[in-house]
Parts: sequence; structure tokens; C-alpha cells
Amino acid sequence: MKKIICLFATALMLLGANIAYSLEVEDVSNTHWAAAQIANALNKGYMGFKSGYNFAPDEGLTRAEFVHSLLKVMKSSDVATGETKFKDVTPQTNYDESILTSEQLRLITGYPDYTFKPEQEIIRCEANAIIANVTKGFFGDVSVLDQFEDKDEIPNWANYCYIKNVMNNLYVNYPDPNRLRPNDKLTRAEAAYLLERVEKSLSIVEEKYKKTVEKTQTEFLGTNTLKLVEGAPRNTVGIYNTKMVIEAGNVILVRPEQKVDSKKLEVGDQIVFVAPADVHTQEGAFLYPAGTKFVADVQKLTYTPFRHKKDKNLIVIRKFYLPNGISHEMGGVAYTTDKGKIVTTRSSNKKDVVKENYFEGRKELTKGEFLVKYTNKLAPLVKYNLDPNDVIYVLVTGDMVIPNEHYWQFEVEEDEQTEEDM
Repeated sequence: MKKIICLFATALMLLGANIAYSLEVEDVSNTHWAAAQIANALNKGYMGFKSGYNFAPDEGLTRAEFVHSLLKVMKSSDVATGETKFKDVTPQTNYDESILTSEQLRLITGYPDYTFKPEQEIIRCEANAIIANVTKGFFGDVSVLDQFEDKDEIPNWANYCYIKNVMNNLYVNYPDPNRLRPNDKLTRAEAAYLLERVEKSLSIVEEKYKKTVEKTQTEFLGTNTLKLVEGAPRNTVGIYNTKMVIEAGNVILVRPEQKVDSKKLEVGDQIVFVAPADVHTQEGAFLYPAGTKFVADVQKLTYTPFRHKKDKNLIVIRKFYLPNGISHEMGGVAYTTDKGKIVTTRSSNKKDVVKENYFEGRKELTKGEFLVKYTNKLAPLVKYNLDPNDVIYVLVTGDMVIPNEHYWQFEVEEDEQTEEDM
């Protein structure tokens, strides 16, 4: 039985040369279902041997090991400073710097009791949640999970993650393609498989999680509070030296550029919304100006019974455009009441003041809590008839990343210089 051979490189310091050498992985044959992915993980240093020259493909790996490997794939160095909030992570913990980096990047949130359980073996749904957290996109159609026999075994908090990862093809379902086995441990072979999937999909990884290649290194400075409405699920805005991030769970306001009737739309139709006013955090940070455009498209239609006429649809905001031309991807859907009605500024009374009971409470939720509690509102099918004077509430379902003003100017000047050089 042939075993996989992994190539490694070492430097001969005196000669200044790189010498390639090979090692045989004792416990992985070249017919193993993940042989190529395991070789890739070893060759590129994402993962190492378990003992000797054994990879131990069927053994599990810890939560700390997984985030450490994922950071390597995304080329995010352990650059965090300060102390972790996790009670069970100390400087003596394996991969403590990777855990701290992942925490400060908001790649992980841990458990409600402020523990991370770094030495606990990670299970499939936990690994999927971390991957979903770092990728661009939005909450898609729940029907994408219908192809899997065990979809009902997915924990409620992980439903969003699996929907997003299945749409992005960032999941593993070996050996049975019809089963996800979300509560089984993630094996080292499966981890290698997932890491290669992420490596090949770095274009859809949120920029804030990848190693910064711009001239200015991105640094996390703290958080601000956004409260356009009382009782929104989340109010957190991440502040960095090069950007600001309106995190998923916030509620923003937009209005349509023209009249929009859900009964007259088709799947694929685009709708453009605009920001009716400048937006600032409570602490005074300027986020984006009036006139910022939000582009949505129709994802799904429903029809009235018997008459088979178009009735409700799902519209998803995928991208926003700042007035200076800079655009970024995001995720957003119309905020709805518990009865499925779209919320506008005229929803409550003649004074255009929204009742607080349209929103769920005053407690700030973590991103994980938001996804669990708001699952039924992340892909709403709604009926509406809006005109340009109607301001609607949008639930942000995928982080909205806004370059800060100085960074915009830097990018524009650099582009203009490039054009002149040409």
C-alpha cells in the first residue's frame, strides 16, 4: 500500500539555499479519501503530525488547534495584544495567542459562561460556525438543507452557518453525501479537507479576517454603539484604524429610489434603496452619508393559493455603494414584525415613530445569540407596496464593512495616480 509523500523545505544557512526533502506519512495511503487535502495541510504547515510521522486522520482535534490552523490558512498572524475574556485561557494554554487573536478578530465568541474550552474536541457544527463567521454572504434559503437526511439534527444556533456554508460549498459530508452529521467530532482528515476548501475560497473570506496587505496595518481600536432604533437585536460597531464594521444584528434605515410593489417583481429583479440621512454612532463616529445606495435583489417568490398570483417575496441586500464610488458586500433583509409585516416609519402612528415593541428587547445580543433568536427573520417572505417616501428598517445579516474617510481618500488617490501613470 503506497503512502502519501509530503514535500518539505529546509534552508542551508551557510549556502543560502533551500533544499526540498520528502517524508512518508505512515498512516495515510494515497487512496485515502482526503489524501490530497492532508498532504496540502502538511506541506503548507496548516497542520502537523500527531506523533512521529503519523497524521492520525481519524482522531479529533481541539477547538484551539482548529482556530490555530484556520488562522494559518487566512495568513492571519498572532498579533493580538491584551488579555482574553475567556476564564479558561491563560498564557500556559496551548495556542493561547491564536485564541486571543481569534477572539479580538471576533472569529470566535466562546460559551455563555465566558469559557472557550480550548482542549475540548471540536465538533462539526462548531467548526462550520467558525467558517461561516469569517465568510462573506447572507442568510440564504433554508431549502438548501433539504438534500440532507439529518438536517433536523443541526442545532438551531448552527442552522444559519450550515445554510451559508452549503451555499458557499464550505462543508464536509464524507462518507455519506446525504448526511452532515453536525454533532459528530470533526476528524483531523475532515479538518484538512475544510481548510483546503477555505484556502481555495479566500476571495469570499471577510477582509478583516485575512492578513492585511495594504500599506496601513489594520488594528482593532474598540467598539461604538449604533442605536437608530431602541431594542434592535445588536448595537455593536467595530472600530478599526482603516474601517468601521456595522456588525450583523444591527438595524439601519433605507428608502426605495422608486415605487416597489412585491406583486410586480420577478426573481432576479434588482431594487435600489438609499440612506435617508447621515449615520453616526452614539459616540460620534461618522459611518456613512445620506445617499449611500443599497442594492437588493429578489431571491424568492410565493403565490396566493388558488389564484396563483404573485404575493410575497424575499429581497436581500447584497452590496452598498458609498457616494465616492467605493462598494462593499454585506447582507441585509427587511425587518419584519412577528406577524411577518415589513416595518416602516409609518408602521406605528402618524408621527412616524416606531413602537419599541416591534423589536425584541433592550439587551445587547452576541452574534451567536442573534443568529439563534432571529433565525425566522433572516429570510423573510413579505408583501409590501412602498413608495420613495417610505423609510423601512433593514436587519443587517452580514457585517457591513465601511472604510474610514482617510482610507477612502488614500484609495482614490492611488487609483488616480495609477491611471495617470498608464
